[in-house]
Amino acid sequence: MLGDRQFRLYWAGQTLSGAGNAMSSVALAFAVLALTHDASSLGLVLLAAQLPVIAFTVFGGVAGDRYPRRLVLLATDSGRAGVQAVTAALLITGHASVLALGLLQACAGFGSAMFAPAASGLVANLAPQGQVQQANSLLTMSKAVTQVAALATAGALVAVLSPGAAFAVDSLSFLASTLSLALVRSPALAAPPSKGRRLLGEVGEGWRAVRECPWLLADVAHVSLFNTIALSPFFVLGPLVAERYLGGAPAWSAIAISYAVGAFAGSWVALHWHPARPMLAAFAVSTAMAPLLLVLAVPMSLWLVLPSGAAAGLQASVCNTLASTCRQVNVPDHLLSRASSFVTLGGLVGVPVGMALAGVAADKFGTHVVLLVAGAWVVASAAGAAAVPSVRGRLPLAIAEPVSAS
Repeated sequence: MLGDRQFRLYWAGQTLSGAGNAMSSVALAFAVLALTHDASSLGLVLLAAQLPVIAFTVFGGVAGDRYPRRLVLLATDSGRAGVQAVTAALLITGHASVLALGLLQACAGFGSAMFAPAASGLVANLAPQGQVQQANSLLTMSKAVTQVAALATAGALVAVLSPGAAFAVDSLSFLASTLSLALVRSPALAAPPSKGRRLLGEVGEGWRAVRECPWLLADVAHVSLFNTIALSPFFVLGPLVAERYLGGAPAWSAIAISYAVGAFAGSWVALHWHPARPMLAAFAVSTAMAPLLLVLAVPMSLWLVLPSGAAAGLQASVCNTLASTCRQVNVPDHLLSRASSFVTLGGLVGVPVGMALAGVAADKFGTHVVLLVAGAWVVASAAGAAAVPSVRGRLPLAIAEPVSAS
């Protein structure tokens, strides 16, 4: 797979920019807290960074289907390099403010919204013939490894130098990604959309493509509800359980590491496993998130939580790889970015909603009840998705015809 020059260039650039993104996410929190020591200010800046992603992702899908995907990615990565460079300069020189950080990270969020749907389509275009699943697996694998290393490096940079140093590294990582994309040959769309179509009309066409494909609609619903009812309570209540019963921050860090290790293992599994019914397999594997929620609900010994954390990470990699590959192979190329944008949007909307509800529900019913319900939902939602006939269908995981390149 990495022997193919086009994909290797793309993979290298995305690995570097992914590491930079992980570093800046840590640095942003400490940068805001250093300015204000105020949790509400931090929340507002984080919200400013996420709202454009939610608001513009579907339009990113339109851009990815309307224009050459490589050019869309070039524009977004070069733009994010500039945004993070300005952020670094303001922090290093002492001229940063909460308002400036919020506006700059909103611009970075807009770039992310434009990037993700086009990237999903470009991976399908660049992957060597018949190896879309392997391409997704390698990208997920490198992300799991680099995020762990980047998070540790970010902490050291913030402690020894300043949050601005981490943003400077993030800017350089986007420049590296921009360079790699500039060297990639740009594949042409298999069936470009007709000219003159209105923006909202193209969004509607993408939604119709999702709605008319039951297994894809099931995926959108599953991702949205999974993130709302299962994943969000884990992120909100997991640290609370760790603080009360498992030993505090070191225990939570250990759980996060076990999740990352499981994600890496899941990427290896997805690299070699080619189920005949991939969407059914993806939903079945998603139930591996349930044990982690259940052992936190009890709660049990940390040594029992850690294997459950690894299983949760494994399911995330396997499910994402299988579902992404099914979209990239079975959705027409000229609709692919828009279809992917709705899956992304469903997951994004679910997280803040779920986080807000998790805390309220825990205060009213108790942490253990919320986590038990979340674990039960994981199993029930997978069973519901499996009831959709096309989810149980035999979907190919390789593109039959090579994608033309320009």
